[in-house]
Amino acid sequence: MKPDVKVNNVWLSSLGADLLDRRLPVLPESDEYTLKLADTDGLLNFGSTYGARTIDLTLFITSPGAQFHTTLAQLARMFNAKRGELTIEFSDMPGKYYRAVYNGTLALGATGSREINVALKMNDPWPTGAEKVTEVEITKSPETITVDSAADVNAQPIITLTNTGTTTIRSFRITNEYTL
Repeated sequence: MKPDVKVNNVWLSSLGADLLDRRLPVLPESDEYTLKLADTDGLLNFGSTYGARTIDLTLFITSPGAQFHTTLAQLARMFNAKRGELTIEFSDMPGKYYRAVYNGTLALGATGSREINVALKMNDPWPTGAEKVTEVEITKSPETITVDSAADVNAQPIITLTNTGTTTIRSFRITNEYTL
């Protein structure tokens, strides 16, 4: 299967640009929070968090000579920084969506080159998947409902309770526990 990339629901191969290479780090860079105190050895470490994740794409323009500049214009319009957040999906990772913003200069390689590099930045470094909606009707009290997450990073589910009955709900309890 030939690798491809979809940007905002448009496969770039359909515009005349093939994906040659993608650089997508396994983890984003970490930001360390430390403090050096006067007259003490070492540092105080307050932990770390992940920063933005970068995605670098190398595209090859496959359009024939007459359409070459049209393809470049379409790519420039697609990656325009003023468009805001883009949704990126790779053909070899279907259902995994990367939300990124354009972060660089859209420039061709050397004179006569058909390669173009695209730099993107994910402010939220984690990809998302298709939303899973489960509707359950609670008919007795107490009742336990399990919400499973197939993600590789713990995330809180969004739970919406709606009273469709005629009686007032006087109290309820939600417990969120992760099974390791």
